[in-house]
Amino acid sequence: MLIRSVTMKLRLLKLISFIWIVSLAACSDDDGEYIPSYITDLVTVTTDAQGIVTSVQLDNGTIYSIASQGIKSDAPETDIRCRGTYVLKHGSMKMYGLTAIFANQAIPASSVRYVKNGTTYYGTENLPRDPVKLISMWKSGGYINLHVGVLTTGKGSHQYAFCQEGPGQYSLLHLRPDNDDESYTAHVFLSMPIPEGEDKLTFSVYTYDGVYTREF
Repeated sequence: MLIRSVTMKLRLLKLISFIWIVSLAACSDDDGEYIPSYITDLVTVTTDAQGIVTSVQLDNGTIYSIASQGIKSDAPETDIRCRGTYVLKHGSMKMYGLTAIFANQAIPASSVRYVKNGTTYYGTENLPRDPVKLISMWKSGGYINLHVGVLTTGKGSHQYAFCQEGPGQYSLLHLRPDNDDESYTAHVFLSMPIPEGEDKLTFSVYTYDGVYTREF
C-alpha cells in the first residue's frame, strides 16, 4: 500500500526494489508435477523490520504468508502496493516477481505545487494534466486502480499524483519531464487508496481523447 504522509506538492514515485525470484519459463516443478497458470495482478505486501516480505494480501481479502521465500525490499515494516506475478497451488502462494507501484493518498487540488520548464506552479488553475492512454480503471482492495499507457522516449521521470478536486471528486495528475518525447508506450499501474468514508466517488483521467470520468 505504501501509504506515506500527505505532501503538499506533486511527488515522484520512489521505486522500491525487490529481488526477482526465478525465471517464468518453467511449467512443472522439480517432481514433474504440473504447475497452475501464472497470475499477474495488483496485491498489497507487508514487510518486517528487515524488509522481508512476510505476507501478500489479494484484493479479495485473502492473505498468504510468504516469509519463507526471502523476498526483500528496501522498505521495512511497511505495507506496499505492488504488481505481482505468482502461482497458487495447494492453498499456498509462490511469488515469482514483485514491482512496487505508485499508491499515494490523494492531495487537495489547492495544495498542489510543481515545477515545469523552470517555473513553479501552485493551486487549482495550473494542475499538471499531461494526457495518457487509459487502458483500464477499476475498484478493488480498497483502491481505485489504473492501468495507463504513457508515451515516452525514456528520458527523465514522469511524475504522478492523485488529486481531490472536491467532495467525492478525484483525478489523476501527470507531469511529463521537460526533455521527454512521445515515441513508444510504457505501461504504468497506479492505485489510489479510497479515503475512509467515501462510499461513492468519481474519478477522472485526462486522455488524448478528452476527459474520461467514471463513477464508483
